[in-house]
Amino acid sequence: MAATSASRLDRPPAFPPYDVPVAYARGQLYSTKTQPFTLPPSCLLPPPPLPLACGGHGPVGCTYSAGSPPAFPAFPWAPPPPLPATRCSIAEIEESAKAEVEDNFSPRSVLTPWRRATPTPASPPPLPLVVGGKRAFDPTSDKTSLMICNIPNSFVKRRFMSILDQHCAQENDNPGWRVVGFVRSEYDFLYLPIDFRTKYNKGYAFVNMTTATAARRLHAFLHGHSWASIGSAKVCEVVYADIQGVDALSAHFSGSRFPCGGNKEYLPVRFGPPRDGHRQTVERVIGRAVPRPR
Repeated sequence: MAATSASRLDRPPAFPPYDVPVAYARGQLYSTKTQPFTLPPSCLLPPPPLPLACGGHGPVGCTYSAGSPPAFPAFPWAPPPPLPATRCSIAEIEESAKAEVEDNFSPRSVLTPWRRATPTPASPPPLPLVVGGKRAFDPTSDKTSLMICNIPNSFVKRRFMSILDQHCAQENDNPGWRVVGFVRSEYDFLYLPIDFRTKYNKGYAFVNMTTATAARRLHAFLHGHSWASIGSAKVCEVVYADIQGVDALSAHFSGSRFPCGGNKEYLPVRFGPPRDGHRQTVERVIGRAVPRPR
């Protein structure tokens, strides 16, 4: 009986399959009648909300704008819909934004306030060129050595010294200058170059005044002076010398040889104390006088 029962269980029963809705598989019976497929109730609920990102403005991975419903895929295995084209998320700079003002901090620097660059004043035009390619007289300069040009060729050193002495005496005797801090007009160097062949001067001289104030006074006295009273058509011009200072002038001419036949009146001279138009001074000749070549 047991063998008969086992043999019956190992094979399907011999009855029509359409009358009894059962099937045999591996010793178990189960129904083969087709039933309509229905989703469980839990699948009909809406999906849970996704976690928010970007400061709470939308779900993670979402690109929709605020206020529009999120587009969720119908099924997890379905490919996501293509994302709409969006503009760059970096805030664009508006050209119409208010310009920076002088006292605002610039975003380009967090250390120091931005300041509008102060326009540099235009440099003054160069002074016009005068005799010998030298610049015109600058009344604000501290230079003391002058080159006096367009001197009548007939002047000798002593005559020109008398003109300088007269000027210094008039300036130093002026009652208006008798105040505290008055600067005297004095000179301590003079050289009037001479043409040893003709015995006439070359039309210019070098003078060193002891102060820049005295140099400006001498410029005001001689510059533009006409020599018409002595029969000369020349007009005097006064400019700064290339070599400045009594020591520099003395050193420059100390090694010079002057073929003047031994006449020391033609040589440069340094005065000590400086000449002021009144006091006597000692003259020290600069350079060496040599015989003229035959």
